[in-house]
Amino acid sequence: MRKFPVVIIDDLYGALEDTAAVLEELGLFEIAGKFTSVKDAELHFLNADEKVYLIFCDIEMPEHSGLDAIKRLRDYCSHFVFITGYAEEYALQGHKVYVDGFLSKPIEVDELLGLLKHLQHKAPASNAGRDRRVVSTIFLDVVDPNSELHLARRSGPPMRKHPENKRTYEKIPVALAEIAYLEKSRNYIHFYGLRPDDQFVLLGVLNKRMLDIEDTLRQDPRFVRVTPSVFININYVRKVLLEGVYIGPKYQHVSRSRAEELDMRLKLMDPGFKWSGHAG
Repeated sequence: MRKFPVVIIDDLYGALEDTAAVLEELGLFEIAGKFTSVKDAELHFLNADEKVYLIFCDIEMPEHSGLDAIKRLRDYCSHFVFITGYAEEYALQGHKVYVDGFLSKPIEVDELLGLLKHLQHKAPASNAGRDRRVVSTIFLDVVDPNSELHLARRSGPPMRKHPENKRTYEKIPVALAEIAYLEKSRNYIHFYGLRPDDQFVLLGVLNKRMLDIEDTLRQDPRFVRVTPSVFININYVRKVLLEGVYIGPKYQHVSRSRAEELDMRLKLMDPGFKWSGHAG
């Protein structure tokens, strides 16, 4: 099962281990590093040359406060969370430097799951120096000349030819939140949105391999790959069956090898969720 990579920073070794124990027991996280100083964590990221989904950081440490840590480490994570006994006192200050959430010591499982659910419904906090791989939009070729997105951009850039539709504009940004599911068909990935009337609309296409966009989607906990050719946005999951799910009115099969990761993501949406998909 693919887990969320995280780093924990706390100058008190006992508190550091307590936080790690809670995260490990929950089974949703892969601890990429545990550090007693911001300096050590920063050195780790410089050497590792990779980012994590979450950094959990104590807000008060001898060498650097949590607020200093955000400025030094924000580029290395999708979300930054304070762990502290003084959340209310620092809340306003923290939001000014783009912190994503707060957890009180000692961490409670229910509070942690609530935070994860909250993070799924928001884009990572903005920061000019953030890793550009963390995105909230994707650029697509619009191929349906009658779609709402297409009509809304009549004053946009000049049209050009496209293999699947001669009437199309240049690439336009589409919010990831608008995408209900995407499916690879021949040479193109098709992106679909779901209207309020339960009708799917083709948002656009990309002439790419699934592998080319997988890293982008993996950074967003809303998206899960359920078959080799399909990613779904779990915010659009309406019903869960034994071997598949309903995305709006559409049934989507879930392959056996992908069921465990989907189960993990659905639990983040609803901590009480239990799914016995592909049992036996």
